[in-house]
Amino acid sequence: MTALPAVTHRSASARPVAAVVWLFAVGTLVWLLVAGATSAAIHAAPWLGLLSWCVYTSQWRPCLRVDGSGFGVINGLRDHQIPFGTVRDIEVSYTTAIWAAGKKYVSWGAPTPPSAFGSGFQNVRDLKTRPYTMLPSNERISQPEMKTGRDAIVAAWQDARHAGFASTSEVVVSTWNWPVIVVGVPVIFSVIASAIV
Repeated sequence: MTALPAVTHRSASARPVAAVVWLFAVGTLVWLLVAGATSAAIHAAPWLGLLSWCVYTSQWRPCLRVDGSGFGVINGLRDHQIPFGTVRDIEVSYTTAIWAAGKKYVSWGAPTPPSAFGSGFQNVRDLKTRPYTMLPSNERISQPEMKTGRDAIVAAWQDARHAGFASTSEVVVSTWNWPVIVVGVPVIFSVIASAIV
Protein backbone atom coordinates (compact mmCIF):
# COMPACT_ATOMS: atom_id res chain seq x y z
CA MET A 1 0.00 0.00 0.00
CA THR A 2 1.43 3.39 -0.92
CA ALA A 3 1.98 6.00 1.76
CA LEU A 4 -1.07 8.18 2.10
CA PRO A 5 -1.15 11.66 3.59
CA ALA A 6 -2.53 11.77 7.13
CA VAL A 7 -6.18 12.74 7.35
CA THR A 8 -7.53 14.08 10.66
CA HIS A 9 -11.14 13.39 11.60
CA ARG A 10 -12.88 15.44 14.31
CA SER A 11 -16.36 15.91 15.63
CA ALA A 12 -17.81 18.96 13.90
CA SER A 13 -18.96 20.60 17.13
CA ALA A 14 -15.90 19.97 19.34
CA ARG A 15 -13.71 22.93 18.42
CA PRO A 16 -16.54 25.50 18.22
CA VAL A 17 -17.69 24.40 21.71
CA ALA A 18 -14.14 24.80 23.03
CA ALA A 19 -13.81 28.26 21.47
CA VAL A 20 -17.11 29.41 23.02
CA VAL A 21 -16.06 28.18 26.48
CA TRP A 22 -12.68 29.94 26.18
CA LEU A 23 -14.37 33.18 25.12
CA PHE A 24 -16.66 32.84 28.14
CA ALA A 25 -13.68 32.30 30.48
CA VAL A 26 -11.73 35.26 29.12
CA GLY A 27 -14.85 37.44 29.04
CA THR A 28 -15.64 36.61 32.66
CA LEU A 29 -12.13 37.54 33.83
CA VAL A 30 -12.14 40.78 31.83
CA TRP A 31 -15.61 41.68 33.12
CA LEU A 32 -14.52 41.11 36.74
CA LEU A 33 -11.36 43.16 36.30
CA VAL A 34 -13.15 46.03 34.54
CA ALA A 35 -15.81 46.04 37.28
CA GLY A 36 -13.05 46.46 39.86
CA ALA A 37 -13.64 43.06 41.47
CA THR A 38 -9.96 42.10 41.51
CA SER A 39 -10.40 39.75 44.47
CA ALA A 40 -13.25 37.92 42.69
CA ALA A 41 -11.14 37.69 39.53
CA ILE A 42 -8.24 36.17 41.51
CA HIS A 43 -10.58 33.58 43.05
CA ALA A 44 -12.28 32.82 39.71
CA ALA A 45 -9.06 32.53 37.66
CA PRO A 46 -8.06 29.00 38.85
CA TRP A 47 -11.57 27.67 38.23
CA LEU A 48 -11.73 29.24 34.78
CA GLY A 49 -8.23 27.88 34.10
CA LEU A 50 -9.40 24.39 35.09
CA LEU A 51 -12.47 24.75 32.87
CA SER A 52 -10.28 25.85 29.95
CA TRP A 53 -7.85 22.96 30.49
CA CYS A 54 -10.72 20.43 30.66
CA VAL A 55 -12.22 21.81 27.46
CA TYR A 56 -8.84 21.58 25.74
CA THR A 57 -8.34 17.95 26.76
CA SER A 58 -11.91 16.83 26.08
CA GLN A 59 -12.95 18.95 23.06
CA TRP A 60 -10.06 20.67 21.28
CA ARG A 61 -7.36 18.00 21.32
CA PRO A 62 -9.19 14.69 20.65
CA CYS A 63 -9.22 13.47 17.06
CA LEU A 64 -8.69 10.37 14.96
CA ARG A 65 -5.86 10.44 12.42
CA VAL A 66 -5.64 7.99 9.56
CA ASP A 67 -2.55 7.53 7.41
CA GLY A 68 -1.07 4.79 5.27
CA SER A 69 0.15 2.77 8.27
CA GLY A 70 -2.76 2.94 10.70
CA PHE A 71 -4.89 4.95 13.08
CA GLY A 72 -3.77 7.58 15.55
CA VAL A 73 -6.30 7.86 18.39
CA ILE A 74 -5.61 11.18 20.10
CA ASN A 75 -7.60 11.48 23.32
CA GLY A 76 -7.30 13.85 26.28
CA LEU A 77 -4.24 12.57 28.09
CA ARG A 78 -3.34 9.48 26.03
CA ASP A 79 -2.37 8.86 22.42
CA HIS A 80 -2.57 5.47 20.72
CA GLN A 81 -0.82 4.57 17.46
CA ILE A 82 -2.69 1.57 16.06
CA PRO A 83 -1.16 -0.09 12.98
CA PHE A 84 -3.68 -1.51 10.52
CA GLY A 85 -2.19 -4.98 11.01
CA THR A 86 -3.29 -5.11 14.65
CA VAL A 87 -6.90 -4.05 14.01
CA ARG A 88 -9.45 -6.83 14.40
CA ASP A 89 -12.64 -4.79 14.08
CA ILE A 90 -13.98 -1.25 13.96
CA GLU A 91 -17.32 -0.08 15.31
CA VAL A 92 -18.47 3.28 14.00
CA SER A 93 -21.58 4.42 15.87
CA TYR A 94 -21.83 7.40 18.24
CA THR A 95 -18.16 6.86 18.97
CA THR A 96 -15.49 5.11 16.93
CA ALA A 97 -14.15 2.03 18.71
CA ILE A 98 -11.17 0.12 17.37
CA TRP A 99 -10.44 -3.40 18.61
CA ALA A 100 -6.73 -4.06 18.27
CA ALA A 101 -4.17 -6.23 20.08
CA GLY A 102 -6.86 -7.61 22.40
CA LYS A 103 -8.04 -4.18 23.62
CA LYS A 104 -10.70 -1.66 22.74
CA TYR A 105 -9.58 1.89 21.87
CA VAL A 106 -12.34 4.52 21.80
CA SER A 107 -11.75 7.79 19.99
CA TRP A 108 -13.20 10.78 21.84
CA GLY A 109 -12.94 13.04 18.83
CA ALA A 110 -14.05 10.97 15.85
CA PRO A 111 -17.00 12.30 13.83
CA THR A 112 -20.46 11.65 15.23
CA PRO A 113 -23.38 10.47 13.09
CA PRO A 114 -24.86 13.15 10.82
CA SER A 115 -28.17 14.68 11.77
CA ALA A 116 -31.30 13.99 9.75
CA PHE A 117 -30.61 17.15 7.75
CA GLY A 118 -27.01 16.04 7.16
CA SER A 119 -28.29 12.65 6.03
CA GLY A 120 -30.26 14.19 3.21
CA PHE A 121 -33.69 14.62 4.75
CA GLN A 122 -33.86 18.37 4.32
CA ASN A 123 -37.02 18.02 2.20
CA VAL A 124 -39.06 15.95 4.67
CA ARG A 125 -41.17 18.96 5.63
CA ASP A 126 -42.07 19.57 1.98
CA LEU A 127 -43.01 15.92 1.52
CA LYS A 128 -45.29 15.92 4.56
CA THR A 129 -47.30 18.83 3.18
CA ARG A 130 -48.15 16.99 -0.04
CA PRO A 131 -51.37 15.03 -0.37
CA TYR A 132 -51.04 11.33 0.43
CA THR A 133 -52.17 10.33 -3.06
CA MET A 134 -49.11 11.96 -4.63
CA LEU A 135 -46.84 9.30 -3.11
CA PRO A 136 -48.02 5.72 -3.73
CA SER A 137 -47.23 3.32 -0.91
CA ASN A 138 -44.65 1.41 -2.96
CA GLU A 139 -42.72 4.49 -4.11
CA ARG A 140 -39.37 5.15 -2.42
CA ILE A 141 -38.17 8.70 -2.13
CA SER A 142 -34.60 9.08 -3.31
CA GLN A 143 -32.38 11.16 -1.03
CA PRO A 144 -28.82 12.23 -1.80
CA GLU A 145 -26.22 9.96 -0.23
CA MET A 146 -24.23 11.63 2.54
CA LYS A 147 -20.55 10.73 2.74
CA THR A 148 -18.92 11.51 6.07
CA GLY A 149 -15.53 11.16 7.71
CA ARG A 150 -16.90 8.04 9.35
CA ASP A 151 -17.08 6.38 5.93
CA ALA A 152 -13.45 7.34 5.27
CA ILE A 153 -12.35 5.74 8.57
CA VAL A 154 -13.87 2.39 7.68
CA ALA A 155 -12.72 2.64 4.06
CA ALA A 156 -9.09 3.20 5.15
CA TRP A 157 -9.16 0.03 7.23
CA GLN A 158 -10.84 -1.97 4.46
CA ASP A 159 -8.23 -0.77 1.95
CA ALA A 160 -5.46 -1.80 4.36
CA ARG A 161 -7.00 -5.26 4.80
CA HIS A 162 -7.11 -5.75 1.04
CA ALA A 163 -3.46 -4.70 0.83
CA GLY A 164 -2.58 -7.63 3.10
CA PHE A 165 -1.01 -6.15 6.23
CA ALA A 166 0.44 -8.83 8.51
CA SER A 167 -1.43 -9.00 11.80
CA THR A 168 1.35 -10.44 13.99
CA SER A 169 4.33 -8.18 13.30
CA GLU A 170 2.99 -4.90 14.67
CA VAL A 171 2.03 -3.59 18.10
CA VAL A 172 -0.11 -0.74 19.42
CA VAL A 173 1.94 2.05 20.99
CA SER A 174 0.20 4.03 23.76
CA THR A 175 1.81 7.13 25.24
CA TRP A 176 0.89 9.79 27.77
CA ASN A 177 0.72 13.37 26.54
CA TRP A 178 3.11 14.92 29.04
CA PRO A 179 2.70 18.60 28.03
CA VAL A 180 -1.04 18.41 28.75
CA ILE A 181 -0.36 16.67 32.09
CA VAL A 182 2.36 19.16 33.05
CA VAL A 183 -0.04 22.06 32.45
CA GLY A 184 -2.94 20.31 34.17
CA VAL A 185 -1.20 19.49 37.45
CA PRO A 186 -0.51 23.12 38.50
CA VAL A 187 -4.00 24.13 37.32
CA ILE A 188 -5.55 21.47 39.58
CA PHE A 189 -3.32 22.49 42.53
CA SER A 190 -4.26 26.16 42.04
CA VAL A 191 -7.95 25.21 42.24
CA ILE A 192 -7.31 23.23 45.43
CA ALA A 193 -5.36 26.14 46.90
CA SER A 194 -8.12 28.63 46.05
CA ALA A 195 -10.72 26.34 47.65
CA ILE A 196 -8.71 26.05 50.87
CA VAL A 197 -8.10 29.81 51.22
